[in-house]
Amino acid sequence: MYSFHYKINSQTSPDFPEVPVFFYFLRLLPSLLLAFSLFASAEAANTSVKTLAVGKSYTISGYTEVTVSKTTVAKAKEKSDGSYKITALKKGRATLRLYDENGKLSEKVYLLVTNANSFQYDTTAVSLMAGETKTVTATVQTGCTVKYTSSNKSVARVSSAGKIRAIQSGTTTITAKVYYKDALVKKLKKKVTVTTDVASSTLKTLLSTALEPVGSTMYIWGGGWNEADTGAGTEAVSVGVSAQWKTFFEQQTSSYDYRTTRYQIANELDCSGYIGWCIYNILNTTDGNEGYVMKASQMAGNFAARGWGTYRSASSVTDYRAGDIMSSSGHVWMVVGQCEDGSVVLLHSSPPGVRMCGTPTASGSTSSQAIQLATTYMKTYYPEWYNKYPSCSVGTSYLTDYAQMRWDTSGISIMTDPDGYLDMSAAEILEDLFSGN
Repeated sequence: MYSFHYKINSQTSPDFPEVPVFFYFLRLLPSLLLAFSLFASAEAANTSVKTLAVGKSYTISGYTEVTVSKTTVAKAKEKSDGSYKITALKKGRATLRLYDENGKLSEKVYLLVTNANSFQYDTTAVSLMAGETKTVTATVQTGCTVKYTSSNKSVARVSSAGKIRAIQSGTTTITAKVYYKDALVKKLKKKVTVTTDVASSTLKTLLSTALEPVGSTMYIWGGGWNEADTGAGTEAVSVGVSAQWKTFFEQQTSSYDYRTTRYQIANELDCSGYIGWCIYNILNTTDGNEGYVMKASQMAGNFAARGWGTYRSASSVTDYRAGDIMSSSGHVWMVVGQCEDGSVVLLHSSPPGVRMCGTPTASGSTSSQAIQLATTYMKTYYPEWYNKYPSCSVGTSYLTDYAQMRWDTSGISIMTDPDGYLDMSAAEILEDLFSGN
């Protein structure tokens, strides 16, 4: 190897003219690269990966010596013809080193010895309803990694942790690919069939479900979230309305101030807790599954990304239809329907609580059809609430500041519209929803 001993001053080296050290380095660079190459080649060896079941063996020939790093995992025995028989002894990992006739390391083989328990994955076919999730994780031998893939991502997707998310009706195959030292050693496959529950996943069912907490559920900051404030809490992943919500409502007066009840999360719902609860209750029949509570600003985009519908930014929203999920940085709400004057009837959880409201017209008129409808229905069907909290209107920002997710009702995703709500006005939808009351 070379050493550098140059004086950086006015003196001139006897071998080099007085030039910057950089040029000395350039002159020596080819020799340095050659020396490094020769040094590296002395240690370099081809590498490969071999998987072998316990008790199995294979033969390596063309080498004068073969060594095993862990003789408890595998052994190498030279045969009469000069080849080596490699036998797997027990589950584990070992490195085989193969030497040529000059005694030089020529190749390394990373050996993975497996048994019946090395790779476990439930390959039983599974059926999911669009919108549901199921986590199926492969258990693999130490030193291996797993990558999950879906053959049809429009039907179902799978995360790096093995969580399968059903998107729309159809079939797909989830494959757990097992790697050792970046080499593919095993493929484990699971068939997934996705269906749509037309009976429960309709726009009418969604709005009927969303009406269940109306007029008896207060607004609480953090209501519906978990203690860590990272997602859905117990109440938002429960089927049906919590009895606690009604009890808490009945204890309140017209002067209720949500700022004094922050994070009493089991008592009521905030805006995203409410929408998350609604979605959970049309997709689940049992408690405790994955929830849908997240930041209000994320909901429209997140639901659209699941394949449930079409996303529009706030500046692209032109109209409102039944079930639309409307998101902004500070609030989220659900559309009941649009009126002839352009105003919108909506459901949301906003202080003081879960209720029906109407927007003004686009020009700002508070004599809108939506506000009149919301007032009439709240007064008629939720009189106890209305007597305490008669306000049924929201501001014009509801028509300008919210992104939108409109449900795909074609039948291939989680939502359908057999009742024709997408073509109805707010008045027609409300009449149909309350016709049995």
